[in-house]
Amino acid sequence: MNNIQVFDHHSIEMNKYPRNDLKYRINDIVLITFFMNIEQLKKIIALYEEVYKHYNECKEYYFYFEFLFESNEKIKKTYSAKEIINLIKNIDFIISTERNNENLKKYFKRLPILDIILYFYLKNRLYFNELFQDLEKAKNAYFQGKNYSIKFYLPNDFYSYKQSNHYDALELFEIYTYSQFLLKNKIKKNLPLPKYLSD
Repeated sequence: MNNIQVFDHHSIEMNKYPRNDLKYRINDIVLITFFMNIEQLKKIIALYEEVYKHYNECKEYYFYFEFLFESNEKIKKTYSAKEIINLIKNIDFIISTERNNENLKKYFKRLPILDIILYFYLKNRLYFNELFQDLEKAKNAYFQGKNYSIKFYLPNDFYSYKQSNHYDALELFEIYTYSQFLLKNKIKKNLPLPKYLSD
């Protein structure tokens, strides 16, 4: 059985993750997916502050956004700072006034799909930022011999089912390493669509 080197003398079997136990499997897969797409998510995390900074300073700012579907179909668009701010304001208003999910889905069907995708990833930027900070804290804690764990839950805007699990520092580090191993071997799971776009 081939092993994946995590660090020094610690390695994991290639089939360790995602675990077969349904209690962990879904969360393992979601974590692997997010870690596989960490660079794209970090750009989205930084985007929010950049947009408002440039807009308030009356400076031009453009963001090139592309999204790859599970079918490997790619859509892309370049947004100005003003377009992103208006997008956020308009959808925030609709969500705050419309509580019916079916009506929200109908509203979203009238919008460009990439606008909806960008909005929900921006809306969840703090969730992703916290996850990536937890990964760094887990790495540091493990090498310092300290205990560290997180409660990982599925983001509600992307998944209809609720599930959460605790992960200790070593598990997080292992899953991250596994996700990067898959990427190096040209295996990638694309980011999920917001659940409001599902049929």
